[in-house]
Amino acid sequence: MARPPKGSAHARRAIAAQAAKLIAEDGLADFGAAKRKAARRLGFRESDGLPDNGEVEEALRAYQTLFQNDEQRARLTDMRRVALALMEEFSAFRPCLAGATWNGTATRGGAIDIDLFTDEQKPLELLMINRGRPFTAIDRPHFNKSLQWRVPVFRFTADGYDVRLSVFGRADERHAFKADANGQAERGTAADIRALLDPEDDPVARFLGSIR
Repeated sequence: MARPPKGSAHARRAIAAQAAKLIAEDGLADFGAAKRKAARRLGFRESDGLPDNGEVEEALRAYQTLFQNDEQRARLTDMRRVALALMEEFSAFRPCLAGATWNGTATRGGAIDIDLFTDEQKPLELLMINRGRPFTAIDRPHFNKSLQWRVPVFRFTADGYDVRLSVFGRADERHAFKADANGQAERGTAADIRALLDPEDDPVARFLGSIR
């Protein structure tokens, strides 16, 4: 079979599909690294044109549905339950679930990403120490790329999952719930997670059930 032309829509889809497989099966968390590795495997160069992250995420959802559906559903449920318990533990810092555990693409070995919104970082550190949660401190770019600064991240393990608490200022919270390329909010509150775990608690689901 002939290789798709460089930079063509077909080539981008092929690279996205291969990257999705790498992410789903091998636990490769970095979308950029997965795209580059996929391109090399298919005989393309980065300069030939790579798919964007949205295209890879779409391919990842399709792959997980086709090949990992039951496993994926069980993993998401478990990770979201752990996330909800942590959000309740850190409720004073206005937690929101973000990343793959929120958007439904969590992979094998994936992390739970929780964003906190507080102007008081020290009480957070003391809480983790008092709760016996040893952590390492790293940093990451702010979700608002135009700000060009980095925010602190506290990393620890809970119930076998890697957890990353990213700490943003209170003023950042009002910009945190914008929709992504698929029209989904980029973060979810504890109430949102409860609704995902128990659809009967979802008022929309209750309303639809009442009129059936």
